Amino acid sequence: MSTYVITLREKKPAKELLLKLRDAETPILNCDLIEPLGKKMENEDSPIDTSKDVFINQSNFYDIKLLNPSLAKKERQKTLASWLIPFGFVAGLSFSQMTNLNTFADMGFPNQFEKILGGLVGMLSGALGSFFSSGGISQETNDDLSAIRKRSEDGFWLLILELPIEIEPPWAIINETNNVEIITLGKE
Repeated sequence: MSTYVITLREKKPAKELLLKLRDAETPILNCDLIEPLGKKMENEDSPIDTSKDVFINQSNFYDIKLLNPSLAKKERQKTLASWLIPFGFVAGLSFSQMTNLNTFADMGFPNQFEKILGGLVGMLSGALGSFFSSGGISQETNDDLSAIRKRSEDGFWLLILELPIEIEPPWAIINETNNVEIITLGKE
């Protein structure tokens, strides 16, 4: 998917842009409208009439995984834990079975629990591994993220559009809006 961050002075042009994109039948995977940092969330009865193809989520800057590296880290940690913890249990159980070591029996635990305790130690190792390896990738040094944060701190609204990678955004429609800047983020 291709991600574009459109910086706007006000909220209204974002709504108008989304309506124009919907009329042009632009396939949008996700759309988030980010309020400026330091501003309270505005409550409106019906912020925008959306269809099934285009929807908008008004969010806080820190609630978006793309803009908040700690949220992305938590998601990576959960994904890693979902397979490292069971793998650690099986590996610990197998290691205890193959070696016939009496590590836990020497500590006073019953001998019949030796293999299960080995599996539990393996699970703990998998949990620790998922925690530490999830922090290995950092997006905090990304220049684009710094520029986006600066724009939000300056009081600009951010409209994040996620489009399929094979679709070129309708630049004519986007340039009609009173946008300050358009930042293209990595394509996945």
